[in-house]
Amino acid sequence: MDAIIIVDLQKAFPVPTDIVRRIEQRMKPFRLRVFTKFINPPGSIFRRRLNRTSCTPGDPETELLLAAGPHDLVVEKASYGLGPDHLAALHGAGVRRALVCGVDTDACVLGVCFSLFDADIECEVDPDLCWSSMGLNDVALKIIRAQFGAG
Repeated sequence: MDAIIIVDLQKAFPVPTDIVRRIEQRMKPFRLRVFTKFINPPGSIFRRRLNRTSCTPGDPETELLLAAGPHDLVVEKASYGLGPDHLAALHGAGVRRALVCGVDTDACVLGVCFSLFDADIECEVDPDLCWSSMGLNDVALKIIRAQFGAG
C-alpha cells in the first residue's frame, strides 16, 4: 500500500475509542497518511436534504481525533467522496494503492472508495478499522467487497 486514508475521524462523530486506537497503531508505518475532514458549509445538500447541521466550517467539532504530522496530508471535503484536486494530489504523490479506514463505513468510507476506484487507485478496507453510526457497517463492507474486491 502506498498510503492510508483515514476518513472523517473527527470530534463531531462518536467513534468508539478502540477504533481510534487501532487506526492510530495501523497508520504508523505508512509513508503517506491522508486525513479527510468533512466540512458542511451553510446551504449544503447535507443540510437541505438530510438536515445535518454538524461540521460547520471552523467549528471545533471538525477537528481530527488523531494528530496529523507535518508530512501528513489533511484534505477538507464537503462531500461523501474525494474531489478532483484531492485525487490529483494522491496521483502526484505516486499513490496507486491505498488502505481506507474511518467513519462512516456506509457513507464517507464508501464514497472515498468509489472516488479512488474511479481515479484508478486500488483500495482496500480493513473491517477492524471502520465504524458506522447507523449500524450499517456490515452491509457497507459487503458492498465494498462486491464493488472493489476489497475489504
